[in-house]
Amino acid sequence: MKKKSKFMAFILSFLPGLSHVYVGFKERAVIFFGVFLGMIFGAIGMSTLTGNEDFLVLLVLALPLIWFVSMVDAISLTERSGLGENNGSEQAGLVDEAWFNLNNKKLITVILSIVPGAGHMYLGLQNRGFVLMGLFFFFTCLMGWLHLSLFLFILPVIWFYSMFDAFHRVQDEEGSVEKDELHLVTWCQEHPQWIGWGLILLGCLVVFERIISPFITWQIRNYVQTGLVALLLIAGGLKLLVGSKSVSVDEESEEISAEEMEMNAKEEQDV
Repeated sequence: MKKKSKFMAFILSFLPGLSHVYVGFKERAVIFFGVFLGMIFGAIGMSTLTGNEDFLVLLVLALPLIWFVSMVDAISLTERSGLGENNGSEQAGLVDEAWFNLNNKKLITVILSIVPGAGHMYLGLQNRGFVLMGLFFFFTCLMGWLHLSLFLFILPVIWFYSMFDAFHRVQDEEGSVEKDELHLVTWCQEHPQWIGWGLILLGCLVVFERIISPFITWQIRNYVQTGLVALLLIAGGLKLLVGSKSVSVDEESEEISAEEMEMNAKEEQDV
């Protein structure tokens, strides 16, 4: 096989995956091109749904990284293109060859996990995948409908948790099959009152944003939003303080009762 030109690989790498087709690695081309398009449509879709242009900033940061990795990988593979199949088997590009097998379960899981929950569904964890996907799109639609940036921090948390949880579960086949529940679901089942308070608070936010907000000035609206966030933080801090005090009191009472039992046992032995 004729050795490919590094210069041509560099020129064609303006579109991730095209230089890999030139070098002769079609599976790598499909993967890089798929990730490239996925990032574009994902960022534009999230920006459209939420009405927030911050996702386009993430797109500007992610695309150069994908382009750079694709370019360096393609150029490093030009040396391999000039070798026979046996002689070049020990050489690889920038990324491990095993990752670019389209039958690789890890690769498929990571690609599907671009949509939170999809990777878990592929692994057979239907409940976990449904919960993660539902939470992600619920907060996305909620932010787009109410134009609230308050919940913006939740989306990357869900996305990264879904990505890395799916990756670790595909590495541990036994764990990925046995456990199909989120601790969040269990906690919600054990504390339904907190879900109720959350829904009430969410309803108040909807009423404020959709009904009350158009009739007040933006200064007052900002003051009210800041005050609500401050009240939530204060209430959360008080709850943690009261909870920690109650736990410490319970521990002290248990220690006192244990000491009393020991003293009573010693008195009985002396008698």
